[in-house]
Amino acid sequence: MLTALTLSLLVSHVSVTDFGAKPNSLDDATEAVAKAVAAAKGKGSVVDFPKGEYHFYREHGFERTLYLSNSDVANPRRISILIENREDLKLVGKGARLVFHDRVMPFAILGSKKISLQGFEVDWQRPLMSQGKVEAADATGITLKIDPSKYPYRLDGGKIVFTDKTWARQPWGFMEFDPETRGVAYGTGDWGCLGGGWENYQATEISPGLVRMAFAFKRLPKVGNILVARHGVRDHAGTFILDSKDIALTDMSYRHTSGLGVLAQYTENLTYKNVQIAPSVESGRMFAGHDDGFHYSNCKGKILVDGCRFEGLMDDPINVHGTSVRVDSKVSDRTLKVKFMHGQSVGLRFGDVGDTVSFIDHESLLSRGTAKIAAINRISPEEFDVTFDHAVPELGDGDALENLTWTPAFTVRKSVFGTVRARGLLVSTPGKVVIEDNVFRSSGSAILIAGDANGWYESGAVRDVTIRRNWFGNCLTSPYQFCEAVISIDPEIPKMGTEPFHRGIKIEGNTFEVFDAPLLWAKSAGDLTFKNNIVQWSSKYKPWHGNKEALTFLGCSNVSVSGNQLDTRFTTRGVKIEGGKPETVKVEGFE
Repeated sequence: MLTALTLSLLVSHVSVTDFGAKPNSLDDATEAVAKAVAAAKGKGSVVDFPKGEYHFYREHGFERTLYLSNSDVANPRRISILIENREDLKLVGKGARLVFHDRVMPFAILGSKKISLQGFEVDWQRPLMSQGKVEAADATGITLKIDPSKYPYRLDGGKIVFTDKTWARQPWGFMEFDPETRGVAYGTGDWGCLGGGWENYQATEISPGLVRMAFAFKRLPKVGNILVARHGVRDHAGTFILDSKDIALTDMSYRHTSGLGVLAQYTENLTYKNVQIAPSVESGRMFAGHDDGFHYSNCKGKILVDGCRFEGLMDDPINVHGTSVRVDSKVSDRTLKVKFMHGQSVGLRFGDVGDTVSFIDHESLLSRGTAKIAAINRISPEEFDVTFDHAVPELGDGDALENLTWTPAFTVRKSVFGTVRARGLLVSTPGKVVIEDNVFRSSGSAILIAGDANGWYESGAVRDVTIRRNWFGNCLTSPYQFCEAVISIDPEIPKMGTEPFHRGIKIEGNTFEVFDAPLLWAKSAGDLTFKNNIVQWSSKYKPWHGNKEALTFLGCSNVSVSGNQLDTRFTTRGVKIEGGKPETVKVEGFE
């Protein structure tokens, strides 16, 4: 029989400093941390990082061939802190600041169970994006003030080329930020920042750190605002979680990431509490994440996001979805050759033996039936054969498969979605979804419920979504794709089916502070309610959106709108109803 003393000896508590890590020095800590992680044996083991600053360099990172969802193929990946095939391990930072150099993945959790990261601040010495202050802007061009100590650059052939030790890149895009709100400037977004043809500018250096971009830009940024230069690639996530279970992130601050912020795929049960992806005000940066904040691809179990914050992102703060594959050909009555279609889903694992798969009509996105996987034979990173437990239904050209087993329940609460690029929250999962007590200041749609089998192949018809007690504050200030209203239900459906694609969406007890018309835009949605919400009018911005109706229902059925309190100044109360079963769309309080 094990005594308490014996049990205590099975649990190790180690410090990275005991293995050579030197806080508050520029020495590389990769090897010392790896040794500490290896030494932390036994269930419930803890690796401590005493408070201080630790540096990690790309050249010392672990190499792994990994395929990351919604990311570029850039193998091998470099990893600084690797947790692989471990169970019941906690890394505790207690405010430790981890500083990374070059293109590298700070954390990777692979094939592990019950892993916890707690109390770390993640940042880069030289971030993988850059920015400059607009000093002047007129019909002949823009003068940009760049701090070369933070954002080294050179001019090459009349173009700005930002540099580091191992890379040199021209910006492929700019985003304009307002330093007062620290968010995307009103009316800019993807298409309105500098206007078409901006890349034809010619740059000259007036003095070190002061660059003139000569061109008749179709739109000029405001003097004093910040232009964020996007010149990176989606190659390394801030934290990558794969083939794992019961993972927790607590009290984490990601000040910058080189790709997606925290990417989890094929993982069961994830809990993120008090995690922020946001630049520190002291850094002067407007940007944090290079792309999405939290990205969940093909996960299952329960996902909880609690008390988190997102600022300075260059893409959606949260995206929850599956990944469908297109049917290439029929090999036999039970076997299909299928293919990952999007370049950023190459190499993913579609499923496992025993998983339930839905056969998707790519035009209506409706299911033609289901079956279980009996065998999978990989042909290449893109293609594989799938054999099912019974004969497959009749399928058309371009139809797809969706894995229903790897679909999570998702809850996000008490979190803040700042005025970042694009939308706030994307969710496409048939699992139970609860979105409650959050603040949305999104520059695009606050919430997008999408789904498609034709473009990104991000699958997942919703069946039970509750959106309640949230505050939507002046969202939809800039134009982006799939941003039809503050809440957009916008699956990519080439041809409406006989039944709705999405079902069971309840939008109740929220407060909308709006300066423009569109509140809710829904396509192919059934059993949809919009009740007991408060709509307040704001004069902070000028209306600009092309959708002039407050509510739009396309191909919808069983819709109920009632009990909403509308500000008397909110006069754009129009309702548009087309297709579906209009006799089942009941609207009160709107015109």
